[in-house]
Amino acid sequence: MNEPGPTREDRFLALLRPLERELELYARRLLWDPGQLRDAVQNAVLRAFAAFDRYRPDASFRAWILKILTREVFALNRKHARVARHEFQLEPEELAELPAAADVGPWVAAPADLEALGADLEAPMTQALHTLSDNERAVLLLRALGDLRYREISETLDIPMGSVMGDLHRARQKMRAALGRPQAATGSRPSRADPRTDPL
Repeated sequence: MNEPGPTREDRFLALLRPLERELELYARRLLWDPGQLRDAVQNAVLRAFAAFDRYRPDASFRAWILKILTREVFALNRKHARVARHEFQLEPEELAELPAAADVGPWVAAPADLEALGADLEAPMTQALHTLSDNERAVLLLRALGDLRYREISETLDIPMGSVMGDLHRARQKMRAALGRPQAATGSRPSRADPRTDPL
């Protein structure tokens, strides 16, 4: 007699468990109100499980659930309409007061260890992230934390690939400015990397 195969719940949890810490870290950095972290992650997981029958096994589960979590976070952020309408922007004198954060490390690289990244992303990094729009922050975090390629980010956020590149470029510029890091030379426009081969 054949033993029953894994249940729908078993299959879902097997895919979810390796990503739990990553999803939490991503949502924490994307939310305007960190107090809503548990609601954001739980609601996204419940929505993902409810829609699991529509998940294609040949697709990336990480990109699929990050898309659901991103939508959930955006919905929670929209509830803070006053904050969302007046996106927090640091004045030049406030930016000058931020620590240079030279010991934070190359934040643009995909982290090898999420625990180490979590320890590095303290107050200066959080303040810098809050100078970004929701989309800029999502693109940057999906690239740096999720290690997603441009096409995957485009599909996750339902925006054109050109918008992904533009948002990522602006996000990096704002982060460097907020962290007191030198900007790239402005004499010429940056070249557009090939999203099929460029890792960043």
